[in-house]
Amino acid sequence: MKKKIVSSISIISLLSLIFLFVSSNSVMTQERNSFQDEYVPNEVLVKFKKDVGKYLIKEGINSVQGKVITNLGEEISTFQWDSDIPSLRSFLLDPDLLHIKVPEAIGTEQAIYSLNLNPNIEYAEKNLIFHICVDPVDTHFSRLWGLKNTGQTDGTYDADIDAPEAWDIFTGSSDIVVAVIDSGIDYEHIDLQANIWTNPGETGGGKETDGIDNDGNGYKDDWRGWNFVNNNNDPMDDYSYIYHGTHVAGTIGAVGNNDTGVTGVNWNVKLMAVKSMNSQGGGTTANAIKAIDYSTKNEAHLSNNSWAGPGYSQALFDAISRAKDKDKLFVAAAGNFGERLNWYDNDQTPVYPASYNLDNIIAVLSTDHNDCLSSFSHYGHYSVDIGAPGGSLTGGVEDIYSTKRGNDYQYLAGTSMATPYVAGVAALALGKCPPLLYSQLKTRILNKSDYLSSLNNKCVSSGRVNAYSVIYDPYPPSAAPSNLSATPTAWDIIRLTWQDNSNYEIGFEVKRKKAGEADFSHLKSVDDNVILTQDETAESGITHYYKVRAYNLAGITSFTNTASAIIPTGLPAAPYGLSARFFQGANKVRLTWIDNSNNEQGFKIERKSEYEPPWQEIGTVGPNVTIYYDQDYFDHDTFYYYRIRAFNPSGNSAYSSIVHVYIPW
Repeated sequence: MKKKIVSSISIISLLSLIFLFVSSNSVMTQERNSFQDEYVPNEVLVKFKKDVGKYLIKEGINSVQGKVITNLGEEISTFQWDSDIPSLRSFLLDPDLLHIKVPEAIGTEQAIYSLNLNPNIEYAEKNLIFHICVDPVDTHFSRLWGLKNTGQTDGTYDADIDAPEAWDIFTGSSDIVVAVIDSGIDYEHIDLQANIWTNPGETGGGKETDGIDNDGNGYKDDWRGWNFVNNNNDPMDDYSYIYHGTHVAGTIGAVGNNDTGVTGVNWNVKLMAVKSMNSQGGGTTANAIKAIDYSTKNEAHLSNNSWAGPGYSQALFDAISRAKDKDKLFVAAAGNFGERLNWYDNDQTPVYPASYNLDNIIAVLSTDHNDCLSSFSHYGHYSVDIGAPGGSLTGGVEDIYSTKRGNDYQYLAGTSMATPYVAGVAALALGKCPPLLYSQLKTRILNKSDYLSSLNNKCVSSGRVNAYSVIYDPYPPSAAPSNLSATPTAWDIIRLTWQDNSNYEIGFEVKRKKAGEADFSHLKSVDDNVILTQDETAESGITHYYKVRAYNLAGITSFTNTASAIIPTGLPAAPYGLSARFFQGANKVRLTWIDNSNNEQGFKIERKSEYEPPWQEIGTVGPNVTIYYDQDYFDHDTFYYYRIRAFNPSGNSAYSSIVHVYIPW
C-alpha cells in the first residue's frame, strides 16, 4: 500500500497552468501566474452526513442560495431535488454527495466556508480541474519500441515490456473491459473499431437510439459509452489535434495481427469510452467522479486514468474507493508538470488521483527507450508504483506511437502514454486468469517488474512493467481443493470451508448457483492458502450450491465437490451461556454469549437495574457476534441485569438466561 506524504506546502499554492473547462452551458478559462488549484468558479461539491433528512439538506443548500446540478448536468432547485429519484441526484452511486452551483456574489470560497460550519455536512470542497498528462508531438513513424525494443530508435535493446514473449502465451480477451476515462475515443478508427465496448443493455433489438434508458443505469442510449462533458451519448474524442484518449486506447487495445497500423498490449479487449475531458484537455472533479462511477456501475474490470492535478478531493477519493469495493483496479498517471513547475517528487508534493492512499491504485511513471526515467516524469519512492514506456519528449521516434482520430497515427510522450501500458498488461492478465482480485493483480504487476537501477528509490517496485513476467507462471496449481462444506450461520450468510491441496495457487475462485438458476456464476475470489470464506449475499429459504477451484496464471484446477446449504426461515434459536463482567477501571460491562442460531440477523441486548424494573433495549449487534460492551451510565452500589435474544424478519427468539453484575461504590 502506498503512503500518502502530505507536503507542508499548502495545496492551494500548487498549480500554474492555462486550460479551458467546457460544459453544456458555458465556457470558462482560468489563467494563473502562481501554482494554484484550478477549479470551476461558483461550484461546490457537498457531502452530507449519512441519514441527514432531506429538509436539512435543502436548508443547507439554500443557505448559500445554491442550485443542484444533476448527474446529467441540469441545474434544478432544491424544491425539485429528490435523492430517491436517481435522475435528480448529482452522483448516481452516492446520493449524499451534491454538486451545487452558487451565485457569483457568494462565490466558491465563501460557500465552502459557510457549508463547512454546518454540523450536518461532512465536507464541502471545490470542483477541481484536472489535466491530461501529455506533451504532444506530431512526428509520423510506426515503431513500437515500448512493446519490442531492438534498438531501432538508437535506444537500448530490450528496454521494453516483453510484449511478443507475452503474446506467445496469450493475446487478450474480448471478455475484459477497460474504461478509458479521458477525452473520448475515436470509436470509428479502423484499428480500434472491433475492440470498442458496446453496452449490451442498450444495443438489443436495434434500439441504440430509442430515447429509453433500457438497462436502467441512468443514461439513455449509452450504447457506446457516455460523454460527461456535453451530457450525451457520443464519447467521440474531440481533443484536437492531440486526440489523447484515442492514443491511450490504442496502446491498451488497438486490434492486433490485422495487417493495419499498430497493435495494443491486448490484441483483443473491450475499450469503454468514458469522456470526462473536454476538447482542450481539461476536466472537473464532478465529471471524473461521474465517469468513475459509470465505469464501476457498468462493470468495467479496470480503468485507465491518464490525467492529474495537485488538489486533493475527498469526493474523488470516495469514488475510487467505491471502485475498490467492487474489486476494480484504477491505473493512474504520476504526472509530468515538473519542468514547468519545478517539482517532480510526488512524495513531497502529491499529484492526484495517483497519490491517493488507496491500494487499488497503480501510479505509473514514464521511462524512455533507454530504460531511464523520462526527463519530464514525476516519481515517488512511496507514492508511485511502477514505470512504463512513456517516451523522451523529443518529437521523434523515441516517443510512443499509437492511434489518432481519423484513421491516423501519431507520436506522443508523457506519463499519459506510460499508464496505458500498465492498464494493458493488467487487462492481459485478467483475460488470462479472470478470477484475479485487484489486490493479487497489483501485487503481481509490481513484484514481477524488471528492476532498473535508474528507478531505484523512484517508485515502489524500482522497476518497469513486464507483460511476459506478469502473465507467466511455470506450473499450474498442483491439485484441486477438496472436501467443500457449506453451513448457514446467519439470515444471509453461509460459511464455506474446504481443504487446500495445492502448492502453486494464487488464490481460489468460489462459484455459486441458487435453486432455479441454470448455471453456476462467479461469487468471489480469495487469496492463496485461504480455506474459509462466507457468502454474505445468500437468501433464506433457497437452496444454494457451491464449488471451488484453485488458480494461477498457468492454469485453473478442476472443481471441488458441490456443497449445498439452505438458510431456514423460521424464528432463530435463543442464545445461551450469557455471562457478564464489570471492569471498574474502564467503567464498562462486557457481555459474552454462545450463538445457538443459524439464521439470525443479529442480537438485541436488554438491561435493567434493581431500581428500574422495566427492561430497556440498550443496543444491537450483527449476526455471529458474541460480545457486547455496555459503556452506558451506571449508578453505584447497584445491581444491573442483562438478557439478550436473537432476531430476524420472522421475529425474535426466546431470551437467554438473565445475568447480573454489581457496580460498587
